[in-house]
Amino acid sequence: MKQFVIILFLFSSLMSASFSARYNVDVSLFGEVGYIDISLDEKPDTYIMTMVATTTGAAAALTANRVETYISKGKIINKVYIPSSFVKIKKTNYKYSHMTYRFKHDKKEISLLEEKEKLVTHSEFDPISFKIVQKEVMESSKKNSVVEKYYANDVLSSFLNTTNNLGKQKEYALEAIGAHNDEKDVSLSLLDDMQKTKLTEKFSSGIGNICNLNVTPFDKEDKPLDILIAFDNEGHMKEAELGDIFWIGKITARRAYYKMSCNKDI
Repeated sequence: MKQFVIILFLFSSLMSASFSARYNVDVSLFGEVGYIDISLDEKPDTYIMTMVATTTGAAAALTANRVETYISKGKIINKVYIPSSFVKIKKTNYKYSHMTYRFKHDKKEISLLEEKEKLVTHSEFDPISFKIVQKEVMESSKKNSVVEKYYANDVLSSFLNTTNNLGKQKEYALEAIGAHNDEKDVSLSLLDDMQKTKLTEKFSSGIGNICNLNVTPFDKEDKPLDILIAFDNEGHMKEAELGDIFWIGKITARRAYYKMSCNKDI
């Protein structure tokens, strides 16, 4: 379910202040394939944003109960979100990976700690039964490195900064850790009034702005993906639609729950 993974990057959206939300993700062929929980804890000068995507039903069966977690932490300076760390966790029944990126903005450097576990099957001789038996064991590894290219943002902080970026230009490329964009192949554009009018009927009532997220797929033989993101009149992500995908149909995401938090410190 590669498209389910791609749609994860929509949901940090154009929000501000502390909030929590859930979005249900549906695919025409399978029905509901999962849900995404998002929370943002924002203080006067710091933030923590967490996004957890959980597969359900057929998608869970096909992906071995895949769950992905993304966490961005950092500072807020002049209304700009500046990450200090970004964590990406992927977990299935058989594999687990935990990648921690730490930003050193003064040196324009990002360090990476990769921790992985994998369930593998080993063959060994059992002296009691005098037979070769199969045994499942968890293999683990750890690796430290420096990311080849420096990015000022991770994928979550980049979307949190979208409001400022779209105010300066109609379209921009997302360059961030967590978005495959070495060739600027992830871009976001704000639709004009005429384009928005033509697409409004795709969504429910109460829609304000509509953005288009264009994603060049990993496989160059696949067609680029255009994902429409609709916001309510308060500027909060409400719905999203990814057009018909070969054999699985249309992917849609709709807000099932949303709550703003009141921070006494703000």
